[in-house]
Amino acid sequence: MDKKTVFITGASGSMGSEVLKQIMATKKFRCRILLRDKPTNRKLAAKLLKNADEGALEVVFGDLGNYDDCVKCVSDADYVLHMAAIIPPASDHNPKAAEKANFFGTKNLVDAIKASPRADEIKFVETGTVAEYGNRDYKHPWGRVGDPLVPSCYDFYAITKLRGERYVVESGLKNWVSLRQSGILYDNIMNNNMADGLMFHTCYNTPIEWATARDSGVMLRNLVVFDSEGTLDKSFWRKCYNIGNGAGTRVTGYDTLDEGFKMMGCEAKDIFRPHWNAMRNFHCMWYYDSDKLEEYLHFRSETAEQFWKNLGKKCWYFKFGKPFKGLIRKLAIERLFKSSNAPMYWINHNMEGRVNAFFGSYDEWKAIPRDWDKFPLLCKGQIPDGKGGIKKIDYEDLKDITKVKEKGLLLSHGYDEDKPDEELGYEDFQQAAEFRGGKCLTKDAVKGDLYTKIEWECHDGHKFMASPYAVLKAGFWCPECCQPTPWNFDALSKKVPFFAQIWYDTHSPEENNFYDADCYKDILEADAKNG
Repeated sequence: MDKKTVFITGASGSMGSEVLKQIMATKKFRCRILLRDKPTNRKLAAKLLKNADEGALEVVFGDLGNYDDCVKCVSDADYVLHMAAIIPPASDHNPKAAEKANFFGTKNLVDAIKASPRADEIKFVETGTVAEYGNRDYKHPWGRVGDPLVPSCYDFYAITKLRGERYVVESGLKNWVSLRQSGILYDNIMNNNMADGLMFHTCYNTPIEWATARDSGVMLRNLVVFDSEGTLDKSFWRKCYNIGNGAGTRVTGYDTLDEGFKMMGCEAKDIFRPHWNAMRNFHCMWYYDSDKLEEYLHFRSETAEQFWKNLGKKCWYFKFGKPFKGLIRKLAIERLFKSSNAPMYWINHNMEGRVNAFFGSYDEWKAIPRDWDKFPLLCKGQIPDGKGGIKKIDYEDLKDITKVKEKGLLLSHGYDEDKPDEELGYEDFQQAAEFRGGKCLTKDAVKGDLYTKIEWECHDGHKFMASPYAVLKAGFWCPECCQPTPWNFDALSKKVPFFAQIWYDTHSPEENNFYDADCYKDILEADAKNG
């Protein structure tokens, strides 16, 4: 029997390289990868081809932004695993490249598959992102597919990924799936985060469920293996899922920084100060539904503790940093304050829009305690008491997935979610629309048909076509006013209860911030000024 062909994008990245490695190791498939033509990729291609069996790997040099390159790569493919993306911080400093890869690249792949005479045979896997959901804190630390998609202000990466995913969901392809990847733990994570102010965007109290690069590679290996063997249930396709490694990787932003610097014999408190990192406007959460993907693909093997332990063994030389905590803070961390992507840069250069988005205001930033003993850390069972002090919370109880529903920690999706999909019809669609401030206009919508586009109207009178799946199950709403850019969630939340239920966890109803479509370019102006 001929081997099936797996076309992999993003093979030079942390997740894509692991996927390629895992699938190649099975020796059951022909792999094809697309790399941009540059010296580093030429070297990578030579290395990969040298280590591959004859005929097992094909390297194509091209660009996802070129439709013809996409046609060439998908033409005889059985699986298209799309992991290529321009991610932060690169996307912050080069938004045009991010849009080209993350949205137009995805669109080109989908269009190329649709144009193929084999369109119904090709299986397309899109990699989405947790950044589509926006900010979370202790009030609603648990999330799931179908929750509001409210990407954080200035996060152009999230916007391009959201647009790309929506294109996939509404593409009409017979076999697609979107996997919303959480933050990835990978071997070079420490070095890569020492080059830009992006690390300061991580809120100390953000709930994070990590995925590891290795297990993500196993996940997609199992997807193509199980599907090619006929053991992957057909119900898997035409859905969105959240990728996470489960209970053993559910931590906070502070935990993550702490574990990283423990390899150097330090604690996060030795290296960071409370007012250096953002207080809101980040992303990540604990996935209430990440077990669904595990049930299909059986990929989990690593906990966060195991990841850091293994990384510590590989980077054994980090431990020699223990006597030099002050130098590490000064030379490795504080030097990043000069990065246009660092909150302290925004404070020092009066970038009011970013200060408001990430802190609430300059005055709220000034009010952040400078002493760790006075700063509430969720991982220590502490939350703000609303009066500038600290009150206790049972952190482990908050993390108990069996108590999430009874504690009311899940967001509402605006309709009866206990109904089987085949029973959902116009009344359910209308309820969901009303919760989003609008209407379902297609009164003769077919019960149980979640994929045929029907007509909707938002609170602002915009009429649009969207599938019930996109609205009820995937979290999308009006593509004209409720999908940034611009970012206008302060105003939208006053009209859209679906958004308000999460937005007001970290924003005041009195706020009236508006971030125009080009607001994220302030960093480009700063970069140009700084040379």
